[in-house]
Amino acid sequence: MSKFKNGAMVVAGQELKVNPEFKKLIPPLTTDEYEQLEQNIIEEGVRDRLCTWRGWIIDGHNRYEIATLHGIPFDTVEFDFDSEDDVKEWMIVNQFGRRNLSAYQRSILALELEGIFREKAKVNQVRSADNRVSQISAKQKVDTRSELAKIAQVSHDTIAKVKKIQEKAPEETKAKLMTGEVSINQAYKEIKKKKKQEDLYKKKEEIKESLKKEIEKKPILYLSSFEDFLNTVENGSVDLLLTDPPYKTDVKDIDRFAEGWVKKALDKVKDTGRAFICTGAYPDEVLAYLNAFKKCPGFIVDNPLIWTYRNTLGITPNMKYNLNYQIIWHIYRDSSNELDTSITNEMFSVQDINAPDGRMGNRYHTWQKPNELAERLIRHATKPGDLVLDCFACTGTFSLMAAKLGRDSIGCDISRENLIIANDRGCDVKF
Repeated sequence: MSKFKNGAMVVAGQELKVNPEFKKLIPPLTTDEYEQLEQNIIEEGVRDRLCTWRGWIIDGHNRYEIATLHGIPFDTVEFDFDSEDDVKEWMIVNQFGRRNLSAYQRSILALELEGIFREKAKVNQVRSADNRVSQISAKQKVDTRSELAKIAQVSHDTIAKVKKIQEKAPEETKAKLMTGEVSINQAYKEIKKKKKQEDLYKKKEEIKESLKKEIEKKPILYLSSFEDFLNTVENGSVDLLLTDPPYKTDVKDIDRFAEGWVKKALDKVKDTGRAFICTGAYPDEVLAYLNAFKKCPGFIVDNPLIWTYRNTLGITPNMKYNLNYQIIWHIYRDSSNELDTSITNEMFSVQDINAPDGRMGNRYHTWQKPNELAERLIRHATKPGDLVLDCFACTGTFSLMAAKLGRDSIGCDISRENLIIANDRGCDVKF
């Protein structure tokens, strides 16, 4: 509670005390507002009395500053409060009645009251030995937000958003809010977006670190074209060729491209080995690879595996169906080791696994294959210690899954950018 003490006339030059904690509760005037107030005081004097408590200014900071600068006398009135929190509460409520404040400014002031109310609640808890008090306080804490919204004349949702803005937004954003350059909703959306990005980055880092702990021997990848790299690999030395070459949408001539690398890569596979080659399902791409396989004598082209995914939709078509699958060519010889497809739901041609999801922190590239799919194929066709080759390694998914399962793995990619990601994920990249 408060009451007036006698007013006093203060002559020019006499100093009052300014408490920074009190002053920050006063929303700053714009340049135009301050200049107008200064002009009014010069012409008419200080018409309204400055309010003080124990000699500290609690209302009239701008008037005091201007009057002191120009040597203009002013009147004061002393208030009697029990504590600084009582002073702050009075100052905040007083601002709502005297200033044309924005919703953001009103919300900031109201949130100052939240802290004051919370401190008072703590004091009340300490004073009471009744266990029911803590339960009541918890309920009151929820209701306080609604009461603050009423005081500030904004919605409960706005108060909640401004609280988050005050906690998370940079000072530059807060300054723009004060001038009205951005709205509360805009600032809040930016905070949510940044928080989402931070959470995603954290999740990615956790996934990467977890995988690194599971890998004893890093897969080796080279910054190289497939032509140069395959020239360094001995023919008949690889247990599994597992690779995901660029699709027809990324090469000029899919027929020439497929013919240029398929036989050269399959020559590296042992008589006991196998190959899984991921491609698009476009008819001309399918035909290009079938023609390339015909030029590889001794290999059997199995019914292609289908990797289908349910979490990528695209636009609704009006002339043809959307593709929601990709082909995985399975190539082997009569002398190849038997497959290990002892897990029932892995023994069929259709592999139904969701694509990596950027929202889950496990996606690094547009056409990245899921870890689970890679692990399945590697388990089916190899055993620990076998050598897995990927001549289009991209960000390293196949190589990393091979290493995770205790296989040796080598590969290459022509993109430095992709290999930087692969290196960060746990590959040993030779740039």
